[in-house]
Amino acid sequence: MVAVPLLVTVDVEIAPDHDLDEQSEVLDRLRKDLHGFPVTWFCTAVAAEKFSEPLQRLAQAGHEIGCHGLDHSRADDYRHMTVAGANSAIAIATHRIATATGQRPRCFRGPRMTTSRHTQSALIAHGYQADFSVCAQRMDLLTCGGAEMLWLFAPRGAYHPAVESPFRRGELPIWVVNLSSLGVPFLSGMLYLAGLGFMRSLFLALLAEARRTGRPIVYLFHSYEFAHLLDQCQQPLHQRAYISNRVRRYDMNLALLNYMCTSPDVHPMTASMFLEKQQ
Repeated sequence: MVAVPLLVTVDVEIAPDHDLDEQSEVLDRLRKDLHGFPVTWFCTAVAAEKFSEPLQRLAQAGHEIGCHGLDHSRADDYRHMTVAGANSAIAIATHRIATATGQRPRCFRGPRMTTSRHTQSALIAHGYQADFSVCAQRMDLLTCGGAEMLWLFAPRGAYHPAVESPFRRGELPIWVVNLSSLGVPFLSGMLYLAGLGFMRSLFLALLAEARRTGRPIVYLFHSYEFAHLLDQCQQPLHQRAYISNRVRRYDMNLALLNYMCTSPDVHPMTASMFLEKQQ
């Protein structure tokens, strides 16, 4: 039986329209409820500093801390940075995250899933092993602020990118690891829109593909999704259609994770655990 890698990833950023104290508290709650389930937490530098203590506890419990940029602001966009800008942003974010959490990040996901050839050059220079900022063949491009039309043609699974483009195969010494997708992305937003039954079906389709190809299954949710919403007016229109009950959201994510682990060939692992198997 071929082992199928399952990489559960959580983006940790400051959401100003959600209760800040609850955003911190939910990290400890997830640590307790995900006991024994390895997760990769992509943190902005600002969030790493604000939530330093619960993130340190996650790192000590065996979870992995990744880099999610500086602050998730409009300026923190890795599609359009110059080489110098990307190098500066990655260097500063890496230092601040490592200092705040006690773990140096080795994997990166750009805010709003933004990346570029300049960004990947900077990641390589700063010792990163993987970029998780691509969602190959994702069709709902209008709902993602960092969407790229080139995603539609990017390789699926994990690959080494080309020097001139992060969306083509090449020989750069860094991995691109896709967020899983079959037209629609495998993330919590789809869970809140389409329901648990749909996501279980999407998982089974991804699992069948992974068994044939050896590709990993990568799932994403945000830690702020389980904190009290303070101002709905700041939400993007498509997010207003999500299930609003944060307790229900939390329970749905745990139910989906538990369902995925019922398959004996599915092996949950952190990003670095997966990358070690690619050597």
